[in-house]
Amino acid sequence: MRTSRTLWLLAFVVALVALLAVACGDDDGDGNGGEATATPQDVEPTAAEPFDVANVPGVTDTEITLGTHQPLSNHPAQVFSRIAAVTEAYFDFINETQGGVHGRKINVIVKDDQYTPSITNTVIRELVEQDGVFAILSGLGTATHLTVVDYLLDRGVPDMFMSTGSVEWVKDPAARPNVFGAIPNYTAEGMILAQYISDTYPAGTKLGIIFQNDEFGLDGVVGIKRALSDDIEIVAEESYEVTDPDINSQIDLTRSAGSDVVIIYALPSHVPSAVRHARQDLDWDVPFVITGISANEITINLAGEGVMEGTVSVSIFHQVSEVEHPGIIAHLELLADYTDGFGANFLTIYGQYIGELMVETLERAGPELTREGLIAAAESITDFVCSVCLFSVNLSATDHDSAQTVSLSQVVDNQFVNFGDLISWEGVLPGDLTLDDLVTSPAE
Repeated sequence: MRTSRTLWLLAFVVALVALLAVACGDDDGDGNGGEATATPQDVEPTAAEPFDVANVPGVTDTEITLGTHQPLSNHPAQVFSRIAAVTEAYFDFINETQGGVHGRKINVIVKDDQYTPSITNTVIRELVEQDGVFAILSGLGTATHLTVVDYLLDRGVPDMFMSTGSVEWVKDPAARPNVFGAIPNYTAEGMILAQYISDTYPAGTKLGIIFQNDEFGLDGVVGIKRALSDDIEIVAEESYEVTDPDINSQIDLTRSAGSDVVIIYALPSHVPSAVRHARQDLDWDVPFVITGISANEITINLAGEGVMEGTVSVSIFHQVSEVEHPGIIAHLELLADYTDGFGANFLTIYGQYIGELMVETLERAGPELTREGLIAAAESITDFVCSVCLFSVNLSATDHDSAQTVSLSQVVDNQFVNFGDLISWEGVLPGDLTLDDLVTSPAE
C-alpha cells in the first residue's frame, strides 16, 4: 500500500536527520559528540532535497548499474543462464540505438550463484555493498532469493521482476514494497493446469503429482489442489530434491499408483529424462502436464525427437515457431546482432521481456532517477505489452504481480504451440485466488 511506502520513507528521513546530527557533533552538550559519517551509497535524496545524482547508488549522469544473481555454472539450473545474457543484449541494443534511457546507458553486473542459497547470499551483498548497484533485476531461483529478499528490503534496494513465480514475492506488496514479480505465480499456474485436467479428463481419472521439494513445487501443489475437480483423484504425490540427478523413481511410483495423468513441477534439468524414462523405458503413454518453467525448446531437445509430443503446459509469450509475428522477427534480429549466435527459445524470449519491462520502468521513472522513484514508476505501469508477450502488464501499489494472463500450450510436431483462450486473474492476489477469478478471453 502507498501508506506503507510513505511510512518507510518517513522513517528513513528521520534516521538520516539523526545520522547527520551525530556527524556534526552534539550542539546541546549532552556528551555524545560522535563522528558518524554517511557515504553516497548509504544516502538517497529526500523529498525536501534537490535531486543530486551523486546521492543515488548505481546512478551517474551517464550510466545506470543493475545487478543480478544467476546460475551460470556447476548446477543443472545453469540452463537458465541465457536469460541474463539476452537481457544484457537487449540493453546493449537500447544503449546503441537510443543512447540508453534518459541519456544513461544501462549496465548489468551478472554474478554466478550456482543456484546455491549460501552463494546467493554472498554475491547479493557484493553487488549492494561493493559494486553499489542501483537495483537487483531478475534474480533467479525461489530458494536462492529467499535468502536475500529481506536483506534487500532492509537496504531499500528495488528488487525488480523476479525470475521465479513464488507467491512469496507478490502475496503482500505492503510488506515488501520493493519486490516485483515477472512470471505467473506458481499457485495460479497450478490452478490453471488443474482446471485443464479437470475439464479434459473424465470423472474417476487418477492424477499423479511430482514436485520439487521447495517453495517452487509446493506453491504449484497448492494451486493444483485448490482447483482440481472432486471427480479427479490424486493417487500419488512424489517429491524430489533439486540436487537429485533424476526423478525416474518418482515416475515409477506414480505409475505403480495407477496414475492416468501425471503433472510435473520440475526444472528442465529433470523433466526431459523423466518423460523419456516413461516413454522409452516403461513404454508408458500417460499424458504429461508440466510447469511453464520447463515448457521450452531446451526441454524438447534434451528429451529427444518425439518424446515430449502431446505434453501440455502454459505460456505467456508468442512461440518461437510464430516466425511471421513482428515481435518474433525482431527477437531473431536481436539475437543475430547482439549475441554470439544464440538460437531462439523460450528463455531468450523471456530475457528480452525482462529487458523491455525494465526499460519501460526506467522511462517512467524519469531523468531524476531514485530508488523510490523506480518503485513508484513500476507501480504506475498499465496496459504495457512487450513485443513478444501475450499479456499486458498492469501494476499498482497493491499488485506487484506482473504476469497475470496465460495461454495453454502443447507440444505439436516437436514444438510448443499455444491453444485455446487466454486465461487471466488480473488484480487478484494469489492467496485470494479462486476458480471464479479466472477469466477467459479470445487470444489475438
